Amino acid sequence: MTDYSHYADEELVQMMGGDDQNAFTAIYNRYWKRLYVLAYDRLRSRQLAEDVVQDVLTGLWQRRGHTIIRSLPSYLATACRYAVLTQLAKATPVTTVEALPETIQAVTDDTAQLHFLQKSMQEQLKQLPEKCRIVFNYSRNQGMSNKEIASALNISEKAVEKHITKALHHLRIQFRNYFHLFFL
Repeated sequence: MTDYSHYADEELVQMMGGDDQNAFTAIYNRYWKRLYVLAYDRLRSRQLAEDVVQDVLTGLWQRRGHTIIRSLPSYLATACRYAVLTQLAKATPVTTVEALPETIQAVTDDTAQLHFLQKSMQEQLKQLPEKCRIVFNYSRNQGMSNKEIASALNISEKAVEKHITKALHHLRIQFRNYFHLFFL
C-alpha cells in the first residue's frame, strides 16, 4: 500500500477526484483534528463538533468529481464555518415577528461594519510601501504563491515573505480592536 502522507494537498485532491479512497483517507487524517478544533471552538459541544466534521468530510467526498478546490485548507475551513452556522441555526429558535425589527437592525449594523472595515482596509493598504502593497495584493487577492510572486516581480521568495509579513503586521496593529468581527 502506498504511503499517501507525503503527497501535497493538490495531489491528494486530484487523486480523490479520480475516486481514490486512500487519498481521501489521507486528507481525512490530515485535517479532521483541525476541523474538529474549529467546530468545537464555535459550538462548545463535542457531539455537534464531531457531526460538523463528519458533514464537511462526507460532503468533500460526495462532491469530489465536480468541485474545484484551489486551496484545500481554505475550502475545508469555509465548509466547516458554514456547517457550524447550520448547526447554530438548528439550535436557535425561529425569530418571531416581534423580534424581526431587531434582527433587521442587527443585519444592517453588521453590513455597515463590514463596509466600514472594507473601506478602512483599503485605506490602510494604501499606506503600505508600493512593493509591499503589490506583493500583498498578488498574494491575497489574486491567490498567487510566493514563488509565483517572486518570479513575477523578480525578487526573492524571502523578500515576498518579508513584504507579506510587514503588510499583515501593519493590518493587525490597525485592526486589533476589530478581530472579533472576522470570526464566527
